[in-house]
Amino acid sequence: METKKDTIAIPNNSKFDAHSPIPLYHQVYTFIRQLILDENYASGNLLPPEIALAKNLNVSRHTIRQAMSLLVSEGLIERFSGKGTFISKKNPRNQFFLDKSFSQQMADLGMQTHAKVLELSHGKINKTTSVFFHKKLGVPYLKLTRLRFGDQDPIGLQTALVITENCPDLGKHDFSHQSLFHLLTTEYKLEISEIFHTVNAVLASEYQADLLQVEVGAPLLYEKSVTFLSDGEPIETTTSYFSAEKYEYSVHFQYTSSKSIWQSF
Repeated sequence: METKKDTIAIPNNSKFDAHSPIPLYHQVYTFIRQLILDENYASGNLLPPEIALAKNLNVSRHTIRQAMSLLVSEGLIERFSGKGTFISKKNPRNQFFLDKSFSQQMADLGMQTHAKVLELSHGKINKTTSVFFHKKLGVPYLKLTRLRFGDQDPIGLQTALVITENCPDLGKHDFSHQSLFHLLTTEYKLEISEIFHTVNAVLASEYQADLLQVEVGAPLLYEKSVTFLSDGEPIETTTSYFSAEKYEYSVHFQYTSSKSIWQSF
């Protein structure tokens, strides 16, 4: 990797909140990540040492080290022993993170999001619907299929099945511009506790290829999620398809020894 000798400056124009539920290192990571994605720095630029970054951003060196580890795992920076930390070559694929909604993903990528609603229908849970809902036979649901856009480009094809016993008028909303997750958690005050994700690879059908503007048989990322409320009851499942040539999924886990579990951020 050919590097440049000049060290870039990281501006101290972000206020980090130590009392936020978002870990401090994750705030720093998000801040530096956005600077890199905004292409303020070129591939091969040298980042300041951890001590200098910590002083400039008014955080501990340990916080900087955790943030840097996330950026390394994401492939945005590279570390070389005895040389320093450098901006990586630009990844031609955009990255999706399993802990963020589609709307937040697009905002992080600097894109305006909207959707084309392909189906909005109501029904009742039966044995042919998701296995996660089999304890809710006869309960009403809303089915929502959307083609999601980032700016003017089709990004994903998503179908959500939502239990509506706690949000019976959910279908009245304009899903071409409104976030489903935001509505559930803000307007209907539903407390989300867990989201399970499964990611796989599939080939684009003629229908999917036409909507996502890819070739028939092109590789797609297939992602399925199941959302649970704080009482342990499932509220929603979503299946999503993205072009694997343009997008990739990333997830970061942190081990919490006090609970002996892996936590995802």
